[in-house]
Amino acid sequence: MSKSKSKSNEHLVDWEENEHKTLPKETGCLWRHEEYAGTKWPRCNYRKNAHDHSKLEETGIYDIPTIRSPERWVQIWLEELGPSMQKVKGDDGKPLTNADGSFVKTETPGSRPASPDNGGWHLDKTGNFVKDKVPYWHNTHHVIACGEITQVFPDEREQRLLLKSRWNINEMPNVIILPKQETVARILKLPTHVPPEGKQNHNNYSTRLGTKLNDIKAKLVANGAQTGHELTDDTKEDCREELEKASKAIRDFLIEIGEKRPGIDIDSLTFDSVNW
Repeated sequence: MSKSKSKSNEHLVDWEENEHKTLPKETGCLWRHEEYAGTKWPRCNYRKNAHDHSKLEETGIYDIPTIRSPERWVQIWLEELGPSMQKVKGDDGKPLTNADGSFVKTETPGSRPASPDNGGWHLDKTGNFVKDKVPYWHNTHHVIACGEITQVFPDEREQRLLLKSRWNINEMPNVIILPKQETVARILKLPTHVPPEGKQNHNNYSTRLGTKLNDIKAKLVANGAQTGHELTDDTKEDCREELEKASKAIRDFLIEIGEKRPGIDIDSLTFDSVNW
């Protein structure tokens, strides 16, 4: 398992790595590390976990055409389906421009979506969702991400308690397949995840989620004034339940808001209406 170590968390990382070795099917985890083909830590295989869940429960979202995204809806957006474009840079590293001042652009390698015809996007088609650009460019989004957890629970002891609760950031309901390209997201009626043409982060999403996580943390503390809102051994199991409840509520919200506002960037979302 590969994670960067720092003086502030090296003891925690050592302890957590030992958990992975001794309890690979039960280990808690606060980091993203296992790739799709990996079998060493099945609970941490976030991309495969999301894919397997969707194959069982969410063909009505991804296997277009569907009741959610009927044929007529799909056809409307097919005309706009194409690759992402990136700026061409000169030898000096600066973007090249056309005579009219616009940037010279070229197709981003691998970003052209496969045709959805004849089940081309179906979850069970061989090779689909094993790589991040097949059948279309997508990410497996952590509903509650590693950085958000470590910001709200910065103390090593708190993180260790979360791990002892066996909460794992890489399994359901904390992971979901989201497209990166807006047209694909519109077709599927899902939010867009860090579109390649925009900023390469979702800081607003993380900040708003962090506020909600702080509310969870505060709720678990019996006497916040004395403890400084620290997670304790007595509250770690309740914290796992609260985090799983929050993950499910936000995941459901992402699916619902995608149907109402197809293609919306997750970074523009607020969680005021999420019941958790």
